[in-house]
Order: sequence, then C-alpha cells, then structure tokens
Amino acid sequence: MRLRSGGVPLVVASLLSLLAVSACNNNGPGRVGVVPSMDNPLSGDWNVRSTISADGCNLGPGVGPISGSFVISGHGPSFVIGSVCCGIPLGTGNTEGSVVTIQSDRTVISSAACSWRIDELDAGTVDELGFSGGASLTVTAVGDCGPGFPCQIHGDFSATRCPDVGCGVVCPLFVCPDR
Repeated sequence: MRLRSGGVPLVVASLLSLLAVSACNNNGPGRVGVVPSMDNPLSGDWNVRSTISADGCNLGPGVGPISGSFVISGHGPSFVIGSVCCGIPLGTGNTEGSVVTIQSDRTVISSAACSWRIDELDAGTVDELGFSGGASLTVTAVGDCGPGFPCQIHGDFSATRCPDVGCGVVCPLFVCPDR
C-alpha cells in the first residue's frame, strides 16, 4: 500500500473515528454511551390566552400579559418563546419538573414622546393540558409619559398546544426581519 504525503495522519484519524463509533454503541459494560439531546418538553406551537386581574397602570387593552400564538424551542430545561410568524424571540423560559417560568421584555410606543417598557414574569405549572399560571408586569416610562410610573399589572395565563396542523395563524406575506 502506497501512502501519499499526509496519508498516515488520515489513516490514524480514520481508525480513531471507528473506535469512537464503536464506543458510542454502548454494547456492554464499561462502554461509553452518547446521551441524545433532549428537546424541552414544551417545544412546539402554543395558543396562549391571558386575563388581567389587577391593573394599576390603566394604559389600555394593548398593555397586558402576552397572548396569542407562540412557538417554544430549546433543549434541556431552557427555552426561547417567539412569534409563530418568523419566530422572532419574545422572551426566555425555564422548566423544572412541573414548574415553568417565562421572562419577556418589550417596549410599546405610546406617542412620539413616550414609550412604555414592559417587564413581564410569568410563573406557573405544566399539566397534561398545557401550562398555566400567573403573570406579573412592571411598566416603566421611557420619555415624557407623565406621572404614575412605574406601575404594576397582574393577571393569569393558560397555554394549550396547537394541533399538528398548526395554530391556524395566517402569517403576513413579507420577508421576516433578521433576528
């Protein structure tokens, strides 16, 4: 067998690869196994509904807990929640056993001189129907918004998994912005 320049390292690398594949088959005691990556149990599309139980801000119907159709993606206990259309990230979350927490931060423009920064923390539990719990929002003023800030909004949320055919959302016909 004739080897070209650099052939020996190639043969050694090939043999090492074969050894690694053999070790990963977990064919007996003392063998190394590969642990498959685990999707977050909440990965998929969800319809989220929310209600407001206490509104110390009175900023109108556009300011409340997140609701609508969302996609959750992630591995292990951590995940990202985003819009079904384009998947633009809206927040992050974590699952620990049956407990779920979601953190989202967004800004709503009120006028040319005022915006509201909304920091939302949702905490709840996962069950066979989905997940649900309480939502706490802190709204702070950005710009000239007048008195009364920061203020609090509290409510409840519930999420049910969308059917395999999707959430029934028609996404706009435009190119999604870069994330």
